[in-house]
Amino acid sequence: MIKIIYESKTGHTLEYAKILSQKLHLPYYSIKEAKNKVNENDKIVFLSWICASKIKEKDKIDKKYNVLCYGAVGAYPYSDKYLKELKINNKIDKPFFYLRGGLDYSKLNLPKKILVKLVGITMKNKDSKTKEMFKKGYNFVSLENLEEIIKFMQIKHI
Repeated sequence: MIKIIYESKTGHTLEYAKILSQKLHLPYYSIKEAKNKVNENDKIVFLSWICASKIKEKDKIDKKYNVLCYGAVGAYPYSDKYLKELKINNKIDKPFFYLRGGLDYSKLNLPKKILVKLVGITMKNKDSKTKEMFKKGYNFVSLENLEEIIKFMQIKHI
């Protein structure tokens, strides 16, 4: 059976897991829930957030489950260069999808808030929504952002 496992810090990845679950009629579980609900024979769509170009908990999931594809959720706008960097930094050799999440400052501790604001200040070529996100937070989660992964799953696996 195919199942979705996710790791979420501020809720954007959870939102994507719920939407994907509804569209593909697949169950979804947090990493903690998966321990009791997912077995080694299940095939996995793994969704997780990005910190410092690393997909959180990817290595742990790779050791335990049969991953069909990855969805990495981050705040930055999509670019081919960023996608390539993520693939290299995370040693990804399976289908990979970037999902723009956003920032929720209310769920970050003070040091992380400061760090994220500094990153926003140093970023070049920010569009207006990215500028707004770094100032006060923003949620980019949408069904539209999941179109590629939905298409991949419908064609290849469901």
